[in-house]
Amino acid sequence: MTSQNRTTKIPQKVMRYLPLKPRLQRLYMSTHTATDMRWHKEKQVDDDVMRHPADGEAWKEFDRTFPEFAADPRNVRLGLANDGFNPYGVLNQHHSTWPIFAFPYNLPPWKCMKKEYMMMTVLITEDPGRSIDVYLRPLVDELKDLWTNSVRTYDKSTGRMFTLRVAVMWTVNDFPAYAMVSGWSTKGYMACPVCTEDVTSGWHAGKVCYLGHRRWLPWDHEWREKDKEFDGNTERRLKPREWSGDEILEQLNRLDFASFGKTVSRTRPSTHLNWTHKPMFFELPYWSKLNLRHNLDVMHVEKNVFDTLVGTILDIEGKTKDTIKARLDLERMGIRRGLWMNRDSNKARRDLAFFSIKPNDKKEFLKFVSSVKFPDGYASNIASSVNVDGGKFTGLKSHDCHVFMQRLLPVGIRHLLPEDVVKPIMLLSRFFSQLTAKTLRRTDMFQLRHDIVQVLCKFEMIFPLAFFTSMMHVMVHLPEEALLAGPVNYRWMYPIERLLGELKKSVRNRAKPEGSIIEAWVQYESLTFCGMIVAAKNHQHRS
Repeated sequence: MTSQNRTTKIPQKVMRYLPLKPRLQRLYMSTHTATDMRWHKEKQVDDDVMRHPADGEAWKEFDRTFPEFAADPRNVRLGLANDGFNPYGVLNQHHSTWPIFAFPYNLPPWKCMKKEYMMMTVLITEDPGRSIDVYLRPLVDELKDLWTNSVRTYDKSTGRMFTLRVAVMWTVNDFPAYAMVSGWSTKGYMACPVCTEDVTSGWHAGKVCYLGHRRWLPWDHEWREKDKEFDGNTERRLKPREWSGDEILEQLNRLDFASFGKTVSRTRPSTHLNWTHKPMFFELPYWSKLNLRHNLDVMHVEKNVFDTLVGTILDIEGKTKDTIKARLDLERMGIRRGLWMNRDSNKARRDLAFFSIKPNDKKEFLKFVSSVKFPDGYASNIASSVNVDGGKFTGLKSHDCHVFMQRLLPVGIRHLLPEDVVKPIMLLSRFFSQLTAKTLRRTDMFQLRHDIVQVLCKFEMIFPLAFFTSMMHVMVHLPEEALLAGPVNYRWMYPIERLLGELKKSVRNRAKPEGSIIEAWVQYESLTFCGMIVAAKNHQHRS
C-alpha cells in the first residue's frame, strides 16, 4: 500500500485502564499493611462513637446481608470517586480529564484516605457525561469477577494463601458527577436524588427552588399551620419516603434507555422522572442491597451554602438571592409584605432587607475578617481574598469557605444583624462544625437531624424563595448519611481534589496529557510500594 492510500486511524475517545487485582494483592505482600487491612474488624470499638465507615449502619447491614463476605475481614471494601480537571491549567482551554480512583476502607483511620493507598483505575480524556458507563465497562467487569470468582492472594502476615473478594460500598462525587454515576439528573424540578419525585420544588424568580422543609417537622408542630410566613400554604404532608435499592432497580428495569451516546431515548410514555440511564453499577450483584450507594459531597455542599448565604447577607451584586425578581415573586404570591418593592416614588426600588448587613457594618465585617490570623497550616490567607472597598470576597477556595463558615461567620455577624437572623446562622455553623468532625456520636447526629430542619424552616421564614437552591435543600439529608456511613472525612472530595492538583502538575506533554499522568502515577505507585516494604521492615526491626 502506498503512503498516499495509507490511512491512519486516530481514536476520537481514549480511555486508559489500570487493573485493580495486582494492586489489591500488593496490600497483602507486606506484613504491616496485611495486618492493617484487618483493622476494621479486629480493632474496632463498639460504642456510640463513629470513628470509621465500619461504624456506620450501611456497613453493618452489608455484613448482615452477606455474612460469607463479612466472615473474612481481609475481603476488601472499596470506595470509588471520580472528578474532572483541566490538565493544561488554562481556563480558556476546553478540555477535561476524568480519573476514577478506588480506595480501600479496611485500613485504620490514620491511613484510610491517604494518597499512598489510593488507586487510579480509569483515566478518561473527555467529559464522559451520560456515556460514563461505556468507560466503566472494564472496571465493572473486574469488580464482578472479584465478587463472584475472587482472586487467590498471598497473605504475608499469616504466610498462607487466601481467597480475596472485593465489594464497592459507595461512590464519592460532587453533584454533577453524582448525576453521571447514579443515573439521576441533578438538575430540574426533581434534582434531589434522595427525595426523587417527591421533592417540593417550584419556579421562583427565574429558577427552580426547593422548599417544603416543614415536611420533616413533627406532625403537630405549629409551623405546619403557618402560611404567609412560608410559601403561602399550610403543610399537611409527611416527609418523602425512602426508596430501597431493589425498588429503584425495579423502576429502572421498566424504562428503556439508549445503549450508547449522550442522547437518551425513552420509548414508554409513563417515564416522567429524572432518570437519564440505568447505571452500570447495578450489574454488581450486591449493588441494589446497599443502604447508601452514592454520597452527597459535604465539601461542595458547604461551599455552595456559604456562597449563597454570605452573598445574600452581604448583598453582593451577582451573588445575592435577594434580587428584584425575588421581591416581585413574593409580591405575586402575596407573602412577606415587608420585602415587597418600595413604590413610594415614581420608580420602584429594592430597599435593603432586614437580613442584609448595612453598608457601614459591611465594611466593619470585612475588616474583621481581614484582621484574623490563623496558625500555619490551619487555613490559607483569607485576608488576601477580602475586598473591603468593593464589599465582597474574591478567590475563596472550598477550604477557606469551610473555615469561614464554622469559625468566622458566627462571630462576625453576631452584632450586625437581628437576633432572629443570627440564631439560625449560628445554628447552621454549629451544624457543619459537628457534622465534619473526625469522630461522630450517634446521639449528636440525631440532634443534627432535628437542628437542620429547624434551620431550613427558619430560613424559609427569613429569606426569599429564590434563596433555596438544590444545595440548600440537600443539607436535610446529610445527618442521615452520616448515620449510615460514618464520618464525612472518608466520603468527601478534599483528598480527591488534592490528588488531582498533584496530577495536574505532572503533565509535561500537553499534546498527550493522559500519557504524562499515567506515567507519573505508575512511577508514584512503584515508589509507594517500595516505601511500604521499607516501613514494614523497619517496623519488624523495632519489634
